[in-house]
Amino acid sequence: MTDPQHERPQLWPWFLGVALLVAFDQATKAWVRAEFQLGESIPVIGDLLRLTYVQNPGVAFGLEILPPIILLLFGSLAALALVWYLSRLIQSRDALRWPVFLFLCGAIGNSIDRAAMGSVTDFMDADFPNFIMDRWPVFNLADSCVTVGIAVLLWQTLFVKHSPSLSSTPSGDRHTSSLSTSSGGGSETVAAGPLSDAGTAGDLPK
Repeated sequence: MTDPQHERPQLWPWFLGVALLVAFDQATKAWVRAEFQLGESIPVIGDLLRLTYVQNPGVAFGLEILPPIILLLFGSLAALALVWYLSRLIQSRDALRWPVFLFLCGAIGNSIDRAAMGSVTDFMDADFPNFIMDRWPVFNLADSCVTVGIAVLLWQTLFVKHSPSLSSTPSGDRHTSSLSTSSGGGSETVAAGPLSDAGTAGDLPK
């Protein structure tokens, strides 16, 4: 019977999850493009959360530091690298597979936008404490995946401790074995220590 702990982890549930999140990201963006005029904004939770349709040709926070084609190339290469890395992490059951999973969803979701339209559709517009900025830059579900992934990675780095290997055996543990000798019609059991400490059969008491 195969030990479940030693079975090869399945990759398909993880990549199915990636496909579902990317599909949801693309569906929300398509809905916004169909229902909103560019620049239109409506309140959802007062001024705390609004839906605001913008097209972002740059990177996070609307920064245009590289041409869109370079951003598309970089995002596509990053997605391919993350697919490979996530596969390795899943097979080794590494906890890093969770943030990498989220990074991959974000990279694919925004790369699809850049490939199709040359810019990224953003629509979630949230308030932010005024000591840094008035409002958080408009973002989308793919951006949210990356942000949550960073938070999970920081949590794992700062607070999650790796448990010691269960395969190591304390040096103080010593297993004993028993030897049985016969004398006449009776038998006698003699406790012996580890093989390195045990004598030969001729050294045992008769």
